[in-house]
Amino acid sequence: SSDSGSLVIDSITAGGKTDAPTAQRVFWVVMEGAIAAALIFGGGEDALGAIQATAISAGLPFTAILLVMTWGLLKGLTHERKLLIARGEM
Repeated sequence: SSDSGSLVIDSITAGGKTDAPTAQRVFWVVMEGAIAAALIFGGGEDALGAIQATAISAGLPFTAILLVMTWGLLKGLTHERKLLIARGEM
């Protein structure tokens, strides 16, 4: 979802505005494509595998954060359920 990535980068560089100039968005789309092309063409045959490995490696810490957030959500929901049962509302 290159378009989504470009939209986010454009919004960040525009100071959070969602109605940034179209030329600015086009700039980020072109830059993103140029960087991807340079990585693929400059890396030879193993470039795509290296890009995929980098993406997976970058995502692993985020997975740990999501697991901790899921545990916290479940803990909070369990606590809320106990409160509702104690009040007789459930």
